[in-house]
Amino acid sequence: MRSFFLLPLLVSFALPLSAAPERRVLIISAPSLADETYRTQAALLLSAWPGLIERDFTVETRFDAKSFSIILVGKDGGEKLRRTTPLPPDELFALVDAMPMRRAEMRESK
Repeated sequence: MRSFFLLPLLVSFALPLSAAPERRVLIISAPSLADETYRTQAALLLSAWPGLIERDFTVETRFDAKSFSIILVGKDGGEKLRRTTPLPPDELFALVDAMPMRRAEMRESK
């Protein structure tokens, strides 16, 4: 995968949950940096980085998990989505953009 060299970039943006109390958090867990499902997810997110920034995301990566998973935690601290397959950015953004807090943010930014 051509963006493999950028994967450490995604890892370097990982922050502990306590460092981002007013942000949406994507928690990506994988067995290792070389995990093919993680690599696919990382490439998808890297191509959509401006959308993640616009929606106040922090991406946290965790390795040494038994298998791949991705969890979306909303600004309220509640789990909004959990899955074991890569999450396309358009699906992620549609889910977030339909949330009441995000809709209010979009109204305020106009």
